[in-house]
Amino acid sequence: MIDFSSVLIQQLAIHRVGNQHKEEANFISETLTDLNEDMEEMMIKYFLKSFTQATENYHFVHSTDLSYNEMFGLSNDVFINSESLLDASKRMVNHLYEQSNHAHIKTGDVFVVFFKDLFYQGHNREAIGIFKSENKTSFLKLLNGASSLALTKDSGISLNKLDKACLIIDENKEDGYRVLTIDNNNYDAAYWKEQFLGIDFIQDDNYNTKQYVELVKGFAEEVVADQSSGKEQIDFLNHSVNYLQNQETVNIENFKDDIFADPVQKNAFTEYQRHYESVNDVEIADQFDLAPDILQQQKRKIKDSIKLDTNIQIKLDFNNPESSDQFIEQGYDSERGMSYYKVYFNREV
Repeated sequence: MIDFSSVLIQQLAIHRVGNQHKEEANFISETLTDLNEDMEEMMIKYFLKSFTQATENYHFVHSTDLSYNEMFGLSNDVFINSESLLDASKRMVNHLYEQSNHAHIKTGDVFVVFFKDLFYQGHNREAIGIFKSENKTSFLKLLNGASSLALTKDSGISLNKLDKACLIIDENKEDGYRVLTIDNNNYDAAYWKEQFLGIDFIQDDNYNTKQYVELVKGFAEEVVADQSSGKEQIDFLNHSVNYLQNQETVNIENFKDDIFADPVQKNAFTEYQRHYESVNDVEIADQFDLAPDILQQQKRKIKDSIKLDTNIQIKLDFNNPESSDQFIEQGYDSERGMSYYKVYFNREV
């Protein structure tokens, strides 16, 4: 659990990072930025509101030894002595610049923040936030004239959305701390997470729940849909999600026994899981505790309607998976040479 209601900004450094590929220079501030109370409240909301939806936990990693991870070392320095934030932030921006060697990577303003009293896993923790703003928003300003108001156009940072951000929490140092991250401009997926931060997923219940729902979705879209109708694809997803949300602990073999009556389909799912894990470089545990919040988030992303080439859609209710079995029939009209769905109901609601 993470809670930002009592968090405070202790220190803030602002820099600008250029694009090394385009030979754009950095702008490095030599002093920290002071905030008044109103500005601090606004900046906390800007920095942290997006993280209320962050569910995937990461940690710093390195193929040789964790001590060789640049960002882990710099974060560790700040947690030992928060007064070193300005110096560490300069080194962070220079490290980010070294990774900015692709033409698509954008120049941006970088905010490095030291937070106090962030509530995480039942305790108040310190945290370091790194936020990169890449896109400017146009807005209008009113200027006072001698006898009238005049309009002028300006541009600045939008407070509605972060472009890139990470939150490094002083928890589990020996395992590379706990890191949350956001990347809303995925023009180079490796640039922020892998090359700059050097982080990887923590394979916890959130991770396993998300990956398993993604596995089920992939099987529905790539295997079930290829062999059957849209109704059967959604029925499979519907029954799968209904099964999962009634479990506290998910056992993959029990899931397959419950969902697949046909051994051929069961084997196809097993083969698809091997394919999914190989292509996505992930590993799903054979058994894990379900994370209900993650399941609900993923559930909202699952296809729940049948789209027909006659500009008609049939939307199914994921909360009542038996409805499609009881009240929808599929068939083929030989006179029209068309397939059809027949829907039964008592009244319109």
